Amino acid sequence: MNVQFKHIDQTFVRDCFLEALKGFPQLADHEIILQQRSVAATNMRAQPVLDFRFFRRARRAYKIEISNHPNFAEYLTLEDLPAEVLVGWFAHELGHVMDYLERSAWNMIKFALGYWFFFNFRVGAERKADIYAIQQGFAREVMATKKYILEQSSLPNRYKERIDRYYLSPDEVAIMVDQPDDDLTIDQAL
Repeated sequence: MNVQFKHIDQTFVRDCFLEALKGFPQLADHEIILQQRSVAATNMRAQPVLDFRFFRRARRAYKIEISNHPNFAEYLTLEDLPAEVLVGWFAHELGHVMDYLERSAWNMIKFALGYWFFFNFRVGAERKADIYAIQQGFAREVMATKKYILEQSSLPNRYKERIDRYYLSPDEVAIMVDQPDDDLTIDQAL
């Protein structure tokens, strides 16, 4: 796997990311960049790298950005999270990358527009990322992440409300785990 760490000095964060990445062998042929930078709107986000490789699915690189914006840093530091929570958070972001793998460049552009402008599209995209992570074996970690954010973190209520609106709830994750259906597709689960 071709992994790059940019501005990530903490061994704990790197180890949690690599632990999550091990569960996604489908990403082995793609460059994955984990980068810390000031992102005000969210704590983490996954995106394709916008360079010449963007137009060729097989060669496309992806980046996962972790916010070090003061709006989040005052409430949450990655090093203080339980490992299971951070692995689950990374698994969710890698679930987004799984969703991007088969999309053409044009479809990725349509996806970005839908994500930013349509509530229901965003809900579907976030739930799909959770489902990919669960299918890759990270149900326990995804559930731990949701519970931590909603019940234990000191993140602002507006952030928690956004998590409630867009993502699978811990109860929905538990139902998916308790009633596995090998033939269930992602679209059917949404």
